[in-house]
Amino acid sequence: MEFNKRRFGWIGDQEITEYQLTTTKGAIFRCLNYGAVVTGIEVPDRNGNYENVVLGFDTLEEYIQDSPYFGALVGRVAGRIKNGAWGIHQLTQNEGPHHIHGGQSNFSQIGWDAEVNEAADFIDIIFTHTSPAGDNGYPGNVTVKVTYRWTENAVWDMVIQAETDAATLFNPTNHTYFNLSGTVKRTILDHKLQISSDVYAEVGADKCPTGRLYPVDGTPYDFRKPIFMREALKKQPAGYDTPFKLTTGYIRLSEPESGRKVAIRTTREAVVVFSTTGMDEDYLVMGKKMCSHLGIALETQELPDAVHHPHFQSIVLKPGERYFSQTTYHFSA
Repeated sequence: MEFNKRRFGWIGDQEITEYQLTTTKGAIFRCLNYGAVVTGIEVPDRNGNYENVVLGFDTLEEYIQDSPYFGALVGRVAGRIKNGAWGIHQLTQNEGPHHIHGGQSNFSQIGWDAEVNEAADFIDIIFTHTSPAGDNGYPGNVTVKVTYRWTENAVWDMVIQAETDAATLFNPTNHTYFNLSGTVKRTILDHKLQISSDVYAEVGADKCPTGRLYPVDGTPYDFRKPIFMREALKKQPAGYDTPFKLTTGYIRLSEPESGRKVAIRTTREAVVVFSTTGMDEDYLVMGKKMCSHLGIALETQELPDAVHHPHFQSIVLKPGERYFSQTTYHFSA
C-alpha cells in the first residue's frame, strides 16, 4: 500500500492536510485533519473503472462555507437534542430551539491532531482531540481518538474511542454521503438499500424523536429486503431523515448499473438514513449542482435525543468508562 499527503489549507496557524491511502490495486481513501472529513473514496465498478463514491469538495474553503457535514465526524452528540436540554445543562441551540450535531465549532469544524500508522496490508490515520469542559455546554473534558483504517481489500474500518473526567453525553457519527454511481453521474434513486431493522423511531415535525418506536412492517420504513430508493421515496415523498433501530448491525447499499456495493457492519444501536430530499443548493459537488437525492447519508449512532427517552440506549459517558464503537464499510463490485 502507498501513503501520500498534501497541504489542503490553513485554519489559523494549523496546517490542514489531506491524507491519501492507496491499495496496490488502486482503490483510494482520502481524509482531512479538518473535521476528520472523508474527502474521497475511489473504488472500481464492475468494469474496473475507479471513481469517487462519496460527496465532497476540492477546497477547504468550500468545506468551511458550504458543507452540510460532508464526510465529517460530528459530535459530541450526533442528531438533535430537543431544546438543547440535558438536566441542569443547557447545550448550544443551533437549529432553532434544538441542539444538533454537537453545536457550533463541533467536531466537524475543527482541526484534529493526526498520526499515521503504516502496515503491509493496511494504513491507519489516527485523529485525536480533547474537547474542553463547557464546549457547547457539555460538561467534562473529553479525549477522543478516531481511527480510519483503509485495507488492501478496500475496507474502511472506523473506530471511535473516548474518555471523560466528568459525566457527559457522547454519541458521535460519521456523516459521509454516498453515491455509488461514481463522480455523481446519477442520483441515488436507482440505488438499493437494505437495513437489518424491524423498528424505526418516529420523529415529529421538528425532526426530534417522539420516543415512540414502531414496527417497519407495512410502512415506508421497511428496508429489511433491498428496495430501490426510487420506490421507497414514492411511499415517503417527504424523504428520509429517519432513525432505525438495528437488529444485526447490518446495512447494505448498492447501485446495480455500476455494480458497486458497500456492506456496512456496526456495533452501534441505530442508523439514521438521510436521503437529501429537498437539498437543492447553489454550491457544486464534483462539478454538479447540489440537488435532491444526489447522495445518501447512513449515520451509525445510538438513537437520537436519547437523553429524553429512557427506553433508548443511554449516551451518558462517565469517568472511568472507555467509550468504544466500530463501523466497517466493505466496498465491492
